[in-house]
Amino acid sequence: MEKTQFVENIVESTPVDSLFLIKRADLRSKRGEQFAHLTLADKTGLIEAKFYGEKAVEIPRIVQTGRVYKISGKGRVNQNGEIHIFSDSPETINDIAAGPIDLLPSQESAFVYTPADLNANALEIQKIVGTIRNTDLKLFVACCLDARFYGCPAAIRRHHEYTGGLCEHSLETVKIALSLVEIMPRTDINRDMVIAGAVLHDIGKIFCFDKVGYGYVPNDTYNLIEHITMGIMYIDEYKNLITDEQLLQLRHIIQSHHGSYGDVIPLTVEAWLVHEADSGSSLLRSIVDDLSETPAGQKKKGLRSEKFLWHAV
Repeated sequence: MEKTQFVENIVESTPVDSLFLIKRADLRSKRGEQFAHLTLADKTGLIEAKFYGEKAVEIPRIVQTGRVYKISGKGRVNQNGEIHIFSDSPETINDIAAGPIDLLPSQESAFVYTPADLNANALEIQKIVGTIRNTDLKLFVACCLDARFYGCPAAIRRHHEYTGGLCEHSLETVKIALSLVEIMPRTDINRDMVIAGAVLHDIGKIFCFDKVGYGYVPNDTYNLIEHITMGIMYIDEYKNLITDEQLLQLRHIIQSHHGSYGDVIPLTVEAWLVHEADSGSSLLRSIVDDLSETPAGQKKKGLRSEKFLWHAV
């Protein structure tokens, strides 16, 4: 079966009958009625889908996230002005229950959604790491950035939730942090440590996602341990490359980068700087992406930011 429809073309009342990648599958309920809630994707974007009916409750259990399925239904706009796919047809459930569709190599690119420029982001972050003046710390950071860092998403939904999102978020974080270093007078900030901490603050996320099929899915590490602990454990593998003091500072930056929401509060200026830059990147990206899906002149609550936003005309 060929891919004939794309997310960007689905509007109110659009008949949907095409192939989509399933990123997430959950069982939800509203007013006592259970339904299958799926996040679908193709190269043009993401869209939510809701399936009702007696057999719909089985969908989250039987689907394989990261694989492509035949999806049918109709475009529908909800009360927040967001388009989603709706179906209560048994044929829709039967198509999904039939299993995933095997793709030819030439078809795979139609289902990989990412607005990030993977190659450009990788080159830019490597260039910034190359400006670290301390040669031992520079080597340490370079060793930590393995291939998983460049392809992994940064989150399931909130921000940078796409292929290459982790690298893009880390790049935004280090650029924000460095811009603050450059404009703040009367400061004594360790620029090398800011770069290392900003680039590596989320490095533990490379252990929280598995490449499955044509996408990334969160694994048990994501739910049971989370990325901060994994990040600290991971950088310890290269601890012989740097001093104990440098390692302690990097551990602190990673441990405290959630600020007042984390178990450890930032205590150094470099840790506070990385925390603020990280917050700026994640929040602004979620707001910008939410607004891109908001009609001009309208106000609605964003799915990612969970804030009410108005799209200026």
